[in-house]
Amino acid sequence: MTKRRTLDREKVLATAEKLADEQGLEALTMPNLAKALDIRSQSLYNYVANCEEMVSLTGARLMQQMYQQVVDGIIGLSGSKAYLKFADIVRDFLLTHASLSAILYHAQRFSTDSAMYQEIKRMIKLVDQVVDVDGNRLISSHVLIGAVLGYIFLETTPLYQTEDENVATVNYHQMLFRLIDPVEKA
Repeated sequence: MTKRRTLDREKVLATAEKLADEQGLEALTMPNLAKALDIRSQSLYNYVANCEEMVSLTGARLMQQMYQQVVDGIIGLSGSKAYLKFADIVRDFLLTHASLSAILYHAQRFSTDSAMYQEIKRMIKLVDQVVDVDGNRLISSHVLIGAVLGYIFLETTPLYQTEDENVATVNYHQMLFRLIDPVEKA
């Protein structure tokens, strides 16, 4: 008797996320995903149109998880406390899910109607809410996102892998505080 499988898009994307986190974004190919799922590559096209959509949907899935962690983590906080907590949650999430960092690094590849693009827009809207304190912006969301992603991209390169984790966190917080209260005002 043949083995009957119950595979759906969610299982495909969960496996894609795991594959990308464990082996890197470059390992997220249709043949590798098919192998991980123990199916033929052609069968994947029942769930995703192509590799680009698979990466977009995988990134969107991770963005949704990160978004929820941020929302849960900043409830009841405001001002610089919410700002710092937001940045810490994003950093921790991206260090844990390095594949999302890689996907975000290539965000310009996604069309404006892609799932990933929509999740990025949703996160930017949340950032705008976090940095807006009683109608006064602590910082531009563009500046905050650029600083956080830039720090994380550098932190994950071999250049800084010998840096102590506590030192990296202190440096990260120092950067964040300087963004909202510069030592020398420009």
